[in-house]
Amino acid sequence: MTRKISIKDVAIAAGVSTATVSNVFTGKKPVNKELAERVRTVATELGYRVNKAASLLRSGRSSVVIILVPDLSDPFFTSIVTEVEQLARQEGYEIIVGNSDDDIEVEEGRLNALLAWEPAGAIVIPCSDSLPSRLHDRDLPPTIVVDRVSEFDVVDTVSINNLKAGEKAADLLGKLGHKNILIAASDMALTPIRRRAEGVQVGIERFGGSTRIAELGSDPEHGSAELAHWFDQNEAPTAIFATNDMTTLAVLKFLADRHIEMPEAISVVGFDDYAWMSARRTKITAIRQPIEAIAASVWKQLMSRIGGQEGAVVNAVLECELIIRDSAVEQSKNTEYWGDREMTRGYGLKEKAGGR
Repeated sequence: MTRKISIKDVAIAAGVSTATVSNVFTGKKPVNKELAERVRTVATELGYRVNKAASLLRSGRSSVVIILVPDLSDPFFTSIVTEVEQLARQEGYEIIVGNSDDDIEVEEGRLNALLAWEPAGAIVIPCSDSLPSRLHDRDLPPTIVVDRVSEFDVVDTVSINNLKAGEKAADLLGKLGHKNILIAASDMALTPIRRRAEGVQVGIERFGGSTRIAELGSDPEHGSAELAHWFDQNEAPTAIFATNDMTTLAVLKFLADRHIEMPEAISVVGFDDYAWMSARRTKITAIRQPIEAIAASVWKQLMSRIGGQEGAVVNAVLECELIIRDSAVEQSKNTEYWGDREMTRGYGLKEKAGGR
């Protein structure tokens, strides 16, 4: 078995003391730039790896921040992690990420495992509207809850104005003449999703229209099948609003599978905004969440709490932006597309009486 390279091995090879090697990797004391570079070069050549856990125990100060998210396959959550990680690196913190698999029981176990690191702070995106029980503990490190939970006064939160986000989508569709809107929701048990749907409902009613809701879940493949079933059982809408990135993908897959043209046959407003939404023949009109601003707000508040800030819980609420592209057009254009054909369930077609 190959012997593990120690800090003493690096010190001998670099011709310095173990204390100097320690200072190079912990930053506890300043080290001459050229000397520090030599130590790092030697460490790399020998294959030395810093034992983070041991370093934390020796220093008595944690430089770890934990992040728990519901689903690492969802670009929204990974985008938040990526942005926070960049901010953490600038402050000398290490990030440990856990995935709860959208399961409350798994969430409790993963959170306990992450907290066993005795981190300096925690960032949690719960997988439900229920706050993980561990977050009620008095010995909890400074913690920020992001995105998912209803208003409460246990720990600081950062979220978006979900109601306003839905209203922005409704205002666009209403002005385009759409009065029959389908809301493609992931899970109506989640407050953010309910609020986005409520925003669309309230907004469309101002234009004299109405909305219906189809719950699709968080998996695009499953969501596409659910949407196909819904269309087969219901009168088709003229426009669809998707409540998050996963339901946006489900909608696009359904339309592709049914060979339904967008926006000629049906208009779509998606949620979140990633490169693939504009790297398409038909670019997607979408509600953009301010990912960088969310991460910055989270990190700023966490650093304030770690730095000793006390007082009432802080609930930061950020605004979204409507990005207008090609996937939503005037309702009259949809009518022109169908011509003498009549839209029926599932977008099956039949000729109107007297038609060709």
